[in-house]
Amino acid sequence: MINLNVISRISDDKNYFPDLLETLYLLKNNGITDVHILFIGAVYSPKVYQNILDTASRLNVSSNIAFTERSIPMNELNDEIKSGYFINFTIGEFTGYSGLESIKNGFKTIFYNVDKSLKNEHNDLITYCHTLDELTALIINISREQALINKEITACNHDMLNRFVLNSTKKQQLLSMMLPKH
Repeated sequence: MINLNVISRISDDKNYFPDLLETLYLLKNNGITDVHILFIGAVYSPKVYQNILDTASRLNVSSNIAFTERSIPMNELNDEIKSGYFINFTIGEFTGYSGLESIKNGFKTIFYNVDKSLKNEHNDLITYCHTLDELTALIINISREQALINKEITACNHDMLNRFVLNSTKKQQLLSMMLPKH
């Protein structure tokens, strides 16, 4: 079983959920039926929530999704959820605080670009999926070589986090540039 977790409130401004349902549909068409998505977050928009349910039903992936219907702090997630993959919506390659928080908590974090105009941004990071096809391909690779892909995702997440953490020398340099000269 491949467990994908999406920590996001169910609301109009976060409505990128149909892409994930389409991914489940594409995976099923490729014979991969053991992928499950848990939507972790409060339902702010009953309309968006109902659309997710209707779309899942139409694509025949309803049995592959579940909802907490409430927000749950990351430190309160159970071990089964924590061992899954956390999909973080991004605008291009902008990581954002929630993605960094996910990585810092030790979660295998995958970034999915929701801005179609930025789909041509490319890097060699396994954790950035610029398109629905890239996300689907990554999950297919996870289903084929989970241990290897887990190592690659974990290493990439670690490298990403290190890019945002300042060592003491860099901290001093930054402070010296920011503080007024006396």
